[in-house]
Amino acid sequence: MKSGKVLGIAIGVVLGTTILVSTLVAGPKHAPAPKPEDAKIVGQLVDLQTYMTEKCNGNDLAKCSDAELTKCTLNGIRAGVPVAVLSDEDGVVIIGSGDKGPARLLLPLAYKTVEVQGKLYDKDGVLYLDMTAAKVFKEGGEAAPQGGGNGPGEP
Repeated sequence: MKSGKVLGIAIGVVLGTTILVSTLVAGPKHAPAPKPEDAKIVGQLVDLQTYMTEKCNGNDLAKCSDAELTKCTLNGIRAGVPVAVLSDEDGVVIIGSGDKGPARLLLPLAYKTVEVQGKLYDKDGVLYLDMTAAKVFKEGGEAAPQGGGNGPGEP
């Protein structure tokens, strides 16, 4: 059963990467990408496999509890599945953190409403945030930072 989950995650990663690459390759070549902008984005942190397939442990998302969805997101992040923030304002924004990757910094924030900041790239309609910091978002209050340069290790 464990190898089935690993295979499912691997297939999701390959599928997500293929879709992203094909989108980037198919885009227009004549227009240069705009310069990145400093940005703060608020939304729900998800792994792209769970979000795109709408499945968590083989079940439809609607049948899963928040605890199950958090666990699926954690497992996806640990397995290297790309993560994104679902923002009401910006849509789906893929999150990265330079060469290091964001996984180590984002584990404590899995499936929570977060505020991430960094350089926002928009190329052919695909949004990518090169993250510099992340924290749990609380309306009207400041939360302690959960990520960035020397963020916490995996739990």
